[in-house]
Amino acid sequence: MALAMLAEIPDLTREEYERVVRKVNESGSPAGAVFHAGGPIEGGYRVVEVWESREAADSFYGSQLYKEAAAATPAQPKILMTWAISGLDRGSGWQPTD
Repeated sequence: MALAMLAEIPDLTREEYERVVRKVNESGSPAGAVFHAGGPIEGGYRVVEVWESREAADSFYGSQLYKEAAAATPAQPKILMTWAISGLDRGSGWQPTD
């Protein structure tokens, strides 16, 4: 089942965020990534992601690519919540994800 994730990254600047995102996407989107959005909040950045599965998210966050990208900034994400996604609209109408 697809998984959504909400995280905040304290003290992250726009420049650091963009550097990490560019590094992660140098070879295209990570396997299993469906959606990523990030933006500034007071004191850092907030990120929302959707993954094809928890296993896909875990694989990315345990990967060498993630470790290298995260090394570009001392700020570390705090996962606020995750939840199962039973449907998603990618711009062409709602579809079930399972």
